[in-house]
Amino acid sequence: MKIGIVGAGWNGSHCALELMSAGHQVVLLEKHPDIFQGVSGDFGIRLHKGPHYPRSKTTRDSCLEVFDRFCATYPELVVAHDSAIYAQGTTDALGLRSKVSNDTFAKVCHESPECSEVDMSAKGLEALEAAFNLDEPSVVLGDRLRRFFLDKLAVVGVQVQTGFIVEKIIRSAGQSLVYRDDGSCLAFDLVINTTGFQSLLPAFFERDFPFEVEVVYQPCLALCYEDQQPSEKPLSFIVMDGWFPCLMPAVTTHEPYPADYILTHGSYTIMGSFSTAREADALLEELTDDFIESTVKALTEAQMCRFWRGFLQRFHYAGWKGAVLAKLKTRSEFRSAITFEQDGVIYVFPGKVSNVFNAADEVLALIANQRCIDQNGFRYVENGVLDIARREIQQKPGAGEESTCNLQTYSVLRGQKDAC
Repeated sequence: MKIGIVGAGWNGSHCALELMSAGHQVVLLEKHPDIFQGVSGDFGIRLHKGPHYPRSKTTRDSCLEVFDRFCATYPELVVAHDSAIYAQGTTDALGLRSKVSNDTFAKVCHESPECSEVDMSAKGLEALEAAFNLDEPSVVLGDRLRRFFLDKLAVVGVQVQTGFIVEKIIRSAGQSLVYRDDGSCLAFDLVINTTGFQSLLPAFFERDFPFEVEVVYQPCLALCYEDQQPSEKPLSFIVMDGWFPCLMPAVTTHEPYPADYILTHGSYTIMGSFSTAREADALLEELTDDFIESTVKALTEAQMCRFWRGFLQRFHYAGWKGAVLAKLKTRSEFRSAITFEQDGVIYVFPGKVSNVFNAADEVLALIANQRCIDQNGFRYVENGVLDIARREIQQKPGAGEESTCNLQTYSVLRGQKDAC
């Protein structure tokens, strides 16, 4: 088949390689001047083993299922850590206890057999119930990642067209017609949408999808820091489960001493929740350095220092970056990729980076019409991630229940600042 893929981040680029290996002809279309823009290329990415999602076993299982496969396929892009600490905080930024019990948190961490308990006092950590170290690496970012995939795609013969803005996709006479913003058109047997579920969305998605789903779009920030005491391997430090901080490396070079990190926080770096990507983009463009540095940074650093008092002696602020993320609104904070087809277009809703393997496997199954379920004009794979998680996806946060998908952080913090 001749297949067009719209969006050249992790999902689009990996899927292109898998489809070429299966004998298809692939054209990869990217609206930006280069591949791997936005979250795929610029934010810190960990190769998850699952403890970040203690309330979503489906997410943990989908990550663990393909973890070894990712490491074996892309060893050049996997960066081992000196330590990858998951900790359970006593109380979060709202004064609430963790959303999971001590026993549940420990069991989730020990789903990775190498998990070991951390001596918190020796690490200078405090205000924690427990902390565990896992063998959880990071994934390379930036130009190093882009060059790697441009070489891989060229070797197998994937055509990459950057600066290609898709205006619309029309299914006609058994072909999917991709119209560019200049009026030109490309014809494919099939199109795969890997735009992060932010453009060219399926018709009647929320109304006619086989079961109830709700998507929110969130402008998310990453506060950038430089490590003043870098070691040969990076570290990560994540406090769970609620409104807690998360520190991750952002490895972009081959240097032996990684120094770039990003800091996020459940309460402060997700700026809002919107029904469209356009609304989320508009808020992101409204943000100013003054607001972020005087408000978001101050609050986030204060929370980080609750758990790691020496954080600011070691890490120095270096700026911020932002991106819009699509999320399924669920009570459990489900974050796996889901894959489905409608009218000659296969859609990949983004999840964790390792989920590119789950998504590509399901794309191939849909193309081959293997184990497929047809409902209301949508197709998805039987016993695939979407099928397995369908009940979890339909469970939404209750009225007044704290959830990352309900956040309107910018409005709240801006109101507080104006009041002062």
